[in-house]
Amino acid sequence: MGFREERAAFEHEFEAYYSALPNDVAHLQSRLDLESASHPEWTPYRLKALLYETIARECPVKVFRHFPFFYEIGVGKPRTDLGAGGVGAWLKEQPFGRALAAVGNSFWRPYSESGLSHGWAVLDDNHHSLGYDNVFRAGLSGLVAEAKDRLARRCSAEEQAFLEAMIAGLSAQMHLATRFADEARRMLLIETDPRIKARLSRIADAGDRVPALPPTTFFEALATILFMRETTQALEGNGISVYGHLDRILFPFYERDLADGRLTPDEARDLLAFFLARCDAAFGMRDARNHVGTNTTVVIGGCDADGVPVFNEITGIVLDVYREYALVDPKLNARVSSKHPREYFRLLAEFSSSGNNVLSVFNDDVIIPANAKMGKAVQDCRLYVGGGCQENVLENTEINSRATMYMSLPGVLLMGFFPERWEELAKRDGFAVASFETARTFEEFYAVFLRNLRAVIGAHVAARNRTEAEGARYNPCPLHSATISDCIERARDMMAGGARYSFGSVSLAGIGTLIDSLYAVKVVVFDQERVSVTRFREILAADFEGEEAFRQYIVNRIPKFGHGDPKVREFSARVFADVARAGSGYLNTRGGTYEASLFSFRSFVDFGRRAGATPDGRHAGEHLSPGMSPSQLALGRECSVTQVLRALEPVDMTDYPVVAVLDVKMPLSPEQADPSVLESVVRCFLDYGGSVLQINVVDPSALVDAREHPERHPDLVVRVSGYSAYFRTLSPDIQQEVVARALAR
Repeated sequence: MGFREERAAFEHEFEAYYSALPNDVAHLQSRLDLESASHPEWTPYRLKALLYETIARECPVKVFRHFPFFYEIGVGKPRTDLGAGGVGAWLKEQPFGRALAAVGNSFWRPYSESGLSHGWAVLDDNHHSLGYDNVFRAGLSGLVAEAKDRLARRCSAEEQAFLEAMIAGLSAQMHLATRFADEARRMLLIETDPRIKARLSRIADAGDRVPALPPTTFFEALATILFMRETTQALEGNGISVYGHLDRILFPFYERDLADGRLTPDEARDLLAFFLARCDAAFGMRDARNHVGTNTTVVIGGCDADGVPVFNEITGIVLDVYREYALVDPKLNARVSSKHPREYFRLLAEFSSSGNNVLSVFNDDVIIPANAKMGKAVQDCRLYVGGGCQENVLENTEINSRATMYMSLPGVLLMGFFPERWEELAKRDGFAVASFETARTFEEFYAVFLRNLRAVIGAHVAARNRTEAEGARYNPCPLHSATISDCIERARDMMAGGARYSFGSVSLAGIGTLIDSLYAVKVVVFDQERVSVTRFREILAADFEGEEAFRQYIVNRIPKFGHGDPKVREFSARVFADVARAGSGYLNTRGGTYEASLFSFRSFVDFGRRAGATPDGRHAGEHLSPGMSPSQLALGRECSVTQVLRALEPVDMTDYPVVAVLDVKMPLSPEQADPSVLESVVRCFLDYGGSVLQINVVDPSALVDAREHPERHPDLVVRVSGYSAYFRTLSPDIQQEVVARALAR
């Protein structure tokens, strides 16, 4: 029985299980606490090995009757946990972990409350990818052999402890697979439905083989991906956001199985439908009262390590499954390049025009060179994936902290107007805030802003480094490290810089608002001398009260980023380049550096809510611009999609290797959307050198009605900056932003 016929039973079974989570693991945590207290001499690696063995031996495994794969372990995580909790996070909850988190929180709290920045207290607990290619190459038993070979060579005591913990983790994971196989065989003894019996039998057979050995069939390949992603999260207490580059990884198995008569296209489609529908069902996305993202991504298209474009039957099947079953998660990331055939662009355009607002388009022609500019081998750069939302990470070779530190660019700009508000905090964190009062030219004003930006970023990086340096003590991840290239040979944990690449970033939010604000200052203060810096400060402090005519002049008479004005185009290119330089090059504690990022997720709303009025005419409390997109004020005037895309032309987006997302909303119903127009939008985006594009095909009248009558639009899905969601599950603030941008266009 296929997915279409069994979907209701599958979703009912998942709902019954996941709505009852979390299961009680307090007894295991108490036992681990006692064991740890009895052995104060044990290293974090030895404690992690104990944790692996305990979970693999004692946490319950769940095999579903109406789901063809095996992966679920009861480790005490809530239903909507993104992978960083449960008993696997036990080490993070020990006294040292809590103390380290407290140090981080004490730094971040005042910045978060002010709306200047927000971040993880310690390091990235999520947004990672496994090295699926390494698992497929060697199987876990092969990785054990490699670890043992490295252990047999010269090792320090720490290296030995790390490798022994890695072997313990891999062995625990293989033991879990056999437990799933045994559970499927137990269920077979009482199962009467022949179709369910066949499914359980296949699970039992697969659990005996994979992932201990490399997969040999399409089914085993899918089972390996899901098992590795879910069980590694459970064992490590660290989130892994990526299901992998599906069409590249799966196509050889699909092609071989078809040739050998083991698989039909319809069977492959059903398996992919079950595989992809798991996230929505497990998280309860359709019935959520408030949006809960799964933080899971899949990737299609792109190229292989040799640069050969990837576009095959799996590419099309994935798109068909998303469209037919209206899936929201995993987040669908499509890599494109000038080398891809027109058929691929047509499929993506047809998909977007259907109203399935779950797609992000990644430009290989920008993102691969951008990562290579950072000193990474181009063969590794070609195997990038979206690591949680759109912040890319190199599969197999890279561990990054990419979505863990957000900063408001307009917030930094306002610091120069109101430096006295930051004196105490700046003194605490060892930096000085310069004032715009001394600026006699725009160049001096701009130099003050950049000086403040570098100072604030430097203070944030220093604080992050103090906590991140303890990552391998806080929560070592030897099991995950086993799949990442170079960790075994270096005998070093990924949290301590064992990966081939160990980069990070500060995600800078609101660059459209920043550009418009800087340009407004340039025009009204320095070019036209309408107001002084001091007077502008007073106007901003009063949120333009009594100065509406002046505000309207700024809003309606001064060109903005996204418009066609040649001076603004040139100016915006300068700001993009300078902000990238200010946000790059800082050293982290894992042997890597910080890279520039314009990924904002929902921070453009949160930061805007706390930010005062800005010189572009934006009122206090209103949203900032999302990603690298134009501001709401820019879109409020005549501003076509073509103009927005052309605004990218002078900007060198290879300065932003992490991500720079452009949000385009097409104010059309799916019935009105023309695929040929959307295909042109994607091609223009590539031609003008964009990085990441997300398209919303949304009927503004439907959005307005859905805000007032959500029951009339239960299946309306929209794309926000970094994720998709049912419109009715979004907070009022996010709903308002989506509606406003749709109406503006």
